[in-house]
Amino acid sequence: MNVFVEDERIQFISQDTPPFGSKRGEVIEGEGKLLLPGLINAHIHTEETLWMNMIPDTVPHIPWFNEYTLPYYHSLTEEDAYWSTLLSHALMLLCGVTCCADSANLWPDADAKAASRSGIRFYVGIWASDLSGTLSKDTAKCLEDVEKHLKKYSGRGRLRGMASVIGSNTCSDELYFEAARLAARYDTPITSHESSGHEDVIQSLKRTGERPIEHLVKIGFLTRRTIISHATDITSSEVNSLKATGAGVALCPATELKKGKGLHAYGRLTEIVRLGVRYCAATDNANSSNSLNPMRAAGLLALLVKDLSLDPSIFTARDALRSITEYPADLLGLNAGRLEVGSLADLALYDASNAYLSLGDPVQGMVYCDPPRVVDVVVNGELVVSGGGLTRLNLEEILREARSRAESIARRMGVLG
Repeated sequence: MNVFVEDERIQFISQDTPPFGSKRGEVIEGEGKLLLPGLINAHIHTEETLWMNMIPDTVPHIPWFNEYTLPYYHSLTEEDAYWSTLLSHALMLLCGVTCCADSANLWPDADAKAASRSGIRFYVGIWASDLSGTLSKDTAKCLEDVEKHLKKYSGRGRLRGMASVIGSNTCSDELYFEAARLAARYDTPITSHESSGHEDVIQSLKRTGERPIEHLVKIGFLTRRTIISHATDITSSEVNSLKATGAGVALCPATELKKGKGLHAYGRLTEIVRLGVRYCAATDNANSSNSLNPMRAAGLLALLVKDLSLDPSIFTARDALRSITEYPADLLGLNAGRLEVGSLADLALYDASNAYLSLGDPVQGMVYCDPPRVVDVVVNGELVVSGGGLTRLNLEEILREARSRAESIARRMGVLG
């Protein structure tokens, strides 16, 4: 199969050569490779990657955030954020990720600068919360910052702004409602963290008398442009509300399992899939899941849905692949995630000589087996990984800087002497 790319889009797909009159530029040889749409990681916190593997895997959800993550953010400088995001992009590109969405950035300009350097397609949000919390601001200031951010990054190129609020128990109804209005005005998705764990639900019940998603339905926050992250502890009624409003869910199975949040007790993964709620799989941050490869998240989601439903036919390897390509593209309003004429030229080619891809169904091999090596990655028609190496970035340079900055942050936090 030949895929002809011109003007940042797929123009022609055929078993034959490109049509007469086509410009002939760079040729990427596909023999011995598996071609997929570029992967999309729709929920990631790139500013936390410098702190990867630093939080003990014995810490529950709430202390994890209050005792480790917040102090880290307070120690993070703008330059730290730049290098953390650059490292995140490098690691994701080498997994075949061509697009990611980051919803809670303290230093969005630094993160945008990193994206411009790496070449990845990047949706960047800004941290917004106006209730309790050391990073909270006045409601009016939050909304001013969100609108300024959306104005600055309102383009339709590789770098795009998105509206975001932190979510459950950190945001007022006014912030939710007005941020959603800004998202509509600037035609961007809006995202929030909701029902991330059972503790979040208990706190919401005490504060509002309602569960998080119940409350968001009441105030009109849920629409087709809304992406809810996690939704770990929800009811069947809340699943129905997600379906009715058209809101999407970014599911982060590795995070929920690692933190022991109780998907078996509180989750509704089977109902989300069976009812046809718009969803995708995502990695979350590198301290929650210890991986920025969406393929791992998609495989975990497939296994969980099969097991929780007692029905292996409910979720296939192709469903898993769609959950990190086609489905997140739909949630983000992006014409990508498919190998078809007119789609954005975001592509990933994998080494098909890998033993796990040599026999049988290669999609099952990708989803359930050890991941093969990424050979080439194209974003917006540009080759950003070639022969397994980054074309715009030097990974060793980034890692050296990341190690140095991680040590400095640890000293500022008092973790190192």
